[in-house]
Amino acid sequence: MDREKTVMLQEIAMQPEFVREHIDEMLESMRSVLRDRQPGTIQNGFGIGCGDSYCAALAVRSYMMTATGRWVEPVESLEFSRYLVGDLPANSFVFAVSNSGTVSRTIEGVRLARERGAWTFAVTVSDQSALARTAETLIKVYSPPNIKESPDGTRVITPGTISYTASMLALYVASVAFGEKLGRLSAAQVQGLIAELRIVADHMAQADEAVKKLCQDIAPQLTPDRKVVILGGGPNYATAYFGMAKFFEALRQPGHCAELEEWAHEHYFITDQATDTFIILPAGAGRERGLEQAQAARDVGSRVFIIGPKDDQAASSAADVYFPMPRGIRESLTPFVYKVPFEYLTCQIAIHREVRFLGFDDPNRQQVNFRQIFDSKQSQSVAGPRS
Repeated sequence: MDREKTVMLQEIAMQPEFVREHIDEMLESMRSVLRDRQPGTIQNGFGIGCGDSYCAALAVRSYMMTATGRWVEPVESLEFSRYLVGDLPANSFVFAVSNSGTVSRTIEGVRLARERGAWTFAVTVSDQSALARTAETLIKVYSPPNIKESPDGTRVITPGTISYTASMLALYVASVAFGEKLGRLSAAQVQGLIAELRIVADHMAQADEAVKKLCQDIAPQLTPDRKVVILGGGPNYATAYFGMAKFFEALRQPGHCAELEEWAHEHYFITDQATDTFIILPAGAGRERGLEQAQAARDVGSRVFIIGPKDDQAASSAADVYFPMPRGIRESLTPFVYKVPFEYLTCQIAIHREVRFLGFDDPNRQQVNFRQIFDSKQSQSVAGPRS
């Protein structure tokens, strides 16, 4: 196994302990930045980012709205900076997520939002990054970067796993601190939510043990000639998007992310005997619809993979392959746990196929990608009137 696969497997396994170790310092840090600010007039929230960072904003939406009592909208960075920021409502706050803190489009969104009076937060690893310097407030995430340098100077670049967990954790903890500051959450409620996040770390470890060997065993069955469609709803629409991204990054294999309802309206028409349909199915509002979609996928010949609670017999019976998750996780917190099968599975498939992550064994492919993400020209002002 080459170095990049070893590092990815190590980082997947590190995630439960990472959550345990960093909850308290993230909470205290967020409380500190809120201490001297009176956010009572803050009303309209946005979470922006690209790739996995956008997924983190999607995942936390309902949790943050419940904790803060404020409306929060996840938006891809370009949609925000080029199409929405000019109409930004008064009294807005913006959480901008970027592991590296160097993504041009996210930096642009923060700068333009801040010019319009929004309270901007940089969710990133370094207080020296361009994103941190552009935003008003830093929320440090402490994770190892996706782009790592070996002792011999060579780069090791892996699909995001622990970096995504870190971004989510920062946003979830920020939600609690914000709700506390706004008077939305009592001391007892804050204590309960933080205790629940600690339990999530245990659930992540349990999921790790439940699916690690299964992913290794079934990896050879997911051949590159098969189509991949991943369904998720609510907070796990983010997980579906994240899972699709791992197929792109780890395998350079096309795949589709489908919102749980939209699958029946669109992706159904490409589903057949050559399709692997993944359905993210926690106990929650989308469960019954997910079971209907699983039946429909099987009726047209698809192989169905379901990620759901280990005691859900109906879900298990609806699947050709079932990934059993721990019981008792509140749906809004399942994105931390239900992503684990996609991390292990795509890494194990890459090992089996002997493919390099991201296609970065081609230096030109890496150079072009970095240019597109980190060196894109930023807009200096909001676009003119839109037709």
